Amino acid sequence: MRRRMGLVTGVAAISMTISAGTVMMALNASAAAESRPFPFHVTYQVGVLPSASPAARDAAVRKQYDSWKATYLVHGCASNEYYVSTKGDNDAPNNGTVSEAQGYGMNIVPLMAGYDTNAKVEFDGLWQLVKNHRDGQGMMQWKLDGKTCKYADTGTPDGATDGDLDIGYGLVLADKQWGGYTADALGWLGKFYAANVTSDGHLKCEDDGPTTDSRPSDWMLDHLRAFAAYDTAHDWNKVITKTQSLIQSFTASFSPTANLLSDFIVNANTASPKPAPANYQENQPDNIVGYNSIRVPWHMGTDALLYGSPVTLAVAQHESASYKSHSGGDPKKVYPHTKLDGTPQNTGDVAEEAGDSVGPSAMAAGDQAWTDTIWNFLATNPFGDHYFGETIKMIVYIVMAGDYWSPTASGGPSPSPSSSSPSPSGSPSPSPSPSGTPTPTPTTYEAESATLSQAVVATNHTGFSGTGFVDYNNVAGSFVEWTVNATSAGTATLTFRFANGTTTNRPMAVTVNGTTVASALAFGGTTNWDTWKTVSVTATLNAGTNTVRATANAATGGPNVDNLTVS
Repeated sequence: MRRRMGLVTGVAAISMTISAGTVMMALNASAAAESRPFPFHVTYQVGVLPSASPAARDAAVRKQYDSWKATYLVHGCASNEYYVSTKGDNDAPNNGTVSEAQGYGMNIVPLMAGYDTNAKVEFDGLWQLVKNHRDGQGMMQWKLDGKTCKYADTGTPDGATDGDLDIGYGLVLADKQWGGYTADALGWLGKFYAANVTSDGHLKCEDDGPTTDSRPSDWMLDHLRAFAAYDTAHDWNKVITKTQSLIQSFTASFSPTANLLSDFIVNANTASPKPAPANYQENQPDNIVGYNSIRVPWHMGTDALLYGSPVTLAVAQHESASYKSHSGGDPKKVYPHTKLDGTPQNTGDVAEEAGDSVGPSAMAAGDQAWTDTIWNFLATNPFGDHYFGETIKMIVYIVMAGDYWSPTASGGPSPSPSSSSPSPSGSPSPSPSPSGTPTPTPTTYEAESATLSQAVVATNHTGFSGTGFVDYNNVAGSFVEWTVNATSAGTATLTFRFANGTTTNRPMAVTVNGTTVASALAFGGTTNWDTWKTVSVTATLNAGTNTVRATANAATGGPNVDNLTVS
């Protein structure tokens, strides 16, 4: 949604009205049959869990849910509708709702089903309100007045990408939890793809907005991976690939140490994204981290935990370390407005959600002490935050407790809280992989053993694996081509290890079996030729033999390439 510029302390009474003349929704106390009732413990692919016992973690989640539900989940506008109120934050008139809030609710409620015996009724009411308040492209009207239940912004009603993404993910969660939502979920995802995905695969900020910008807080890669497994009619892998490319290009150029992402970026339709102007949309300012991008460590950490992506794991590690360093290890001193080098821009504005959001990244990074500190911080609300902070806290609690399951992953629950505890090291074992796409054992293919064109094998720099690395000639069209094997068809992550001792990006086109999967994958500077980094892209492999080619786009050629890992 369009985030507020600062914290609003005034609290007004909730007053969404219930329309007359409609049949009241049945509020039965019996739970619908859930496939994954809370608590449903999963083991993440990377990182650590809080040191608290599983039973203590689940109890903390239940306590937060009881508080959140009592305060923000409201039965209205109509008798068959529910909405999440923005009470206390003035994000919508008269404590109304916004699509961001509605999406959050549609994620939280299915995950808490089983504990909340009325969860299915509430979810259906949340979805009903969305269906009754759509814009011209089928997305949710992003802001609704709490008294009139009508669109509360100027101009023609439009949507907001973050809320609409979460609504789609909520429908996929509900379909896994209870069944019966397939048509709704696929219908929503189809409309979302048409309205919010550009031709090159990046996400727009809103459905009626330009095709040249994007908002990093919308880059929920765990959602996109679930969509790719669930909705095969649309090329969600293209969206994943472009999103990961934007992350890597932006951080390499503007935040190589902290890996922070500004609230808005422009030039998203190119290989060279950059921060939006300071007064681009919300003037928080928009060229640094603000109330939008404070959510990035939550999203990146969550994707790394669920899927083990090298791209999001790297961001999680860097962001966690940066926030820990600049806050002195105190979540209260993670500030909502932060420069891209990690230093606070304004220490006078504080919010609980800034520190809370770092939790999943700290977990993914494997920092046990920092994870435990943030977990304990979740139990507080030192600044008296309202809807935004308390709702983000709710979802972060579920993730950090180990109860955030993927709707497209197979497998049963982990052992019950009475018999389950973290391993002595605090490192969970790998979680189930997405159904239909078994996670292959990582296999590394050395570049010096591949087919080369206008490139040579070299050994004049240190740190390479194998017997050498490949040095591209300074010419466009030079390439390295690997032959890789897959035991079954499905999605795989291709990770290139490279060095680029210049300060200039050396983009390359990546093709798999002749099909382009990344037209200009960024290979940014790595400080010197002896420093190696990785960059990844998602692709679909055939069962059996596949060819993967990385071709230099520019006259400067490609970077030095050490190897390719397929996972």
